[in-house]
Amino acid sequence: MNRPQDQYTQVKGHRIRYWTQGEGTSTVLLLHGISCSVLEWEHNIAALAQTHTVVAVDLLGCGLSDKPVDADYDMQAQARFVFDFMDTMGLSSVHIVGNSMGGCIALECAAMKPERVKSLVLSAPAGIGHDTLFNFRLASIPVLGELLTKPSLFGLGMIWKLAFHDKRFVTREMLVEKLALAQLPNAQTVFLKTLRGFVSLGGFIEAPRQAFLKRIQTIQCPSLVIWGRQDQFLPVTHVQVLKPLLAHAQYELIDPCGHVPMTEITETFNRLALTFLAQQN
Repeated sequence: MNRPQDQYTQVKGHRIRYWTQGEGTSTVLLLHGISCSVLEWEHNIAALAQTHTVVAVDLLGCGLSDKPVDADYDMQAQARFVFDFMDTMGLSSVHIVGNSMGGCIALECAAMKPERVKSLVLSAPAGIGHDTLFNFRLASIPVLGELLTKPSLFGLGMIWKLAFHDKRFVTREMLVEKLALAQLPNAQTVFLKTLRGFVSLGGFIEAPRQAFLKRIQTIQCPSLVIWGRQDQFLPVTHVQVLKPLLAHAQYELIDPCGHVPMTEITETFNRLALTFLAQQN
């Protein structure tokens, strides 16, 4: 599979990697999960680019983008980064597709500046329910988290096998590539800073979670929510928390599927996203 060429731009003085493909009149912006990168979208970008201009970005602190340790990495700060990136790219409004943390940031964007978000495709957005993967909760503990998340093929393999229902997706080639990114300077520090901003040993920290849920009640843009029924990172039961808040959204619960449907059920994910996006234009 041919990947788009890595491109870079400056956002508020930080070097940011992105991919772009397609020449459609509407733009789809892809936002990855915590400690991930544009690589998460390599199975989707070409399909979406058939009818849209598609942009995938390494969020600040992730992938090959700069990782300043003194930056704010809470979800509202990341939403502001997304708008700064859009300004740099000359994008006035976009459709946002986000997975996990990227879905959380997408929701923050839609609540913060609704005029700039045409629609949302949310794949297991983080921060909705209280519970999350026990590994992440342990990593929130000082010192222990530094030990548990020290980059290694074994550690990454363990985590990524939990992300998929079908473990065959977790290949050595994939893990070697992710390890190289995880070993970059400041990558582990920024991951832990981001994680500890909204996760504790008990799960998602309640006060920030409740404030987030209150903010997203204002969202009116068309939304599609895709969730794997075998998701171990963010249980599908979180949908029941989200539904009253995004009552107008369409919901697709996929069985069997884990936390990354854009990779595990690529054809289904692309079809659902394209069908939904076609209804918005």
